[in-house]
Amino acid sequence: MNEVPVVNSVLPPPWSVIEFTFSNLDADAELVVMCNHVRFVIHASENGFTSSPQLREKYLFFLEVAENYELDGYTVDDFYDWALEPLLPVLCEQTHVLKTGTATLHDFLYAPIQEYTLEAKSDKLVLRPRKGHAETRLMFGVPQADSKCQLWPGYLPSEIQLDEEAAYDSVPRGVILPDGTLAFFKLMGRGDKSILDKELRSYEKARNSGLPSSVRISRLLGLVKDERGTVFGLLLTHIDCQGQTLTCAVESDAPEFLRRQWITEITQTVFYLHQHGLVWGDAKPDNVLIDGNQNAWVIDFGGGYTEGWVPKNLAGTVKGDLTALTKIVDYVESSTVVSM
Repeated sequence: MNEVPVVNSVLPPPWSVIEFTFSNLDADAELVVMCNHVRFVIHASENGFTSSPQLREKYLFFLEVAENYELDGYTVDDFYDWALEPLLPVLCEQTHVLKTGTATLHDFLYAPIQEYTLEAKSDKLVLRPRKGHAETRLMFGVPQADSKCQLWPGYLPSEIQLDEEAAYDSVPRGVILPDGTLAFFKLMGRGDKSILDKELRSYEKARNSGLPSSVRISRLLGLVKDERGTVFGLLLTHIDCQGQTLTCAVESDAPEFLRRQWITEITQTVFYLHQHGLVWGDAKPDNVLIDGNQNAWVIDFGGGYTEGWVPKNLAGTVKGDLTALTKIVDYVESSTVVSM
């Protein structure tokens, strides 16, 4: 990976929040920002705002916003803009050398880390550098993963290249296997052991079920792990969809003939899954991808359910899938349609 000096840069390189955790009970929060393959971890707590009642009140309000997703017209993005304003000069100073060229998952997973505490000083938000914590460096990967991991090909992070279009300010998604195969990288966090175990069971069951390869679902190609067996993520079927879900397609006023096609394809896929003893689980429009050929793919077999689509008491069952499928069909058919 090469480095290119940036002269007199006024704006920071692109950045994004890759992880946000908070607790209303403890009134603390942690934001992880990725910029130029450097990780900036910002810690905040109510105690840090005691010198400014006004900023303390705003901080606590934004925690309520995060809890409710939206409140009084504010969203969590507004919290990011507010809390990270003092980080922008740091990004300009600390990332004055832009990284270019071929990068691997190793560059992302083991990116340099800088930690700060967000606090109030004279009614202004400031960042105070703090000593790095071991837990911060270990935020990715499931240690001592299930023995079922041995059933799949394993790759070191340094063996997996990032797609040429991969940004240095976000979690990598498009990656390239050593043999040139394109894949989708699904990152596993430190606390994702149960999710990983469920996904491994589901993909193993799908592989052994005799499900035809023509059925458009995501399939497991391998795992990214280190020499000690820590699993950092799944390598799944690459679906050339440009991030377009069924939700995006429907909200973009897709024509009626495409809507009918997607309903048919999703229904057939769910039928094939059930016929081979498989369950979709978290069935919803956001777990359907529309590829460049306008075909629908069913993804995400990590268990769980989404309220409003699958009833809690039917989660992980055929009946739950069918209940959600009925709602998906109604959603696709009832949205505004543009005829062609």
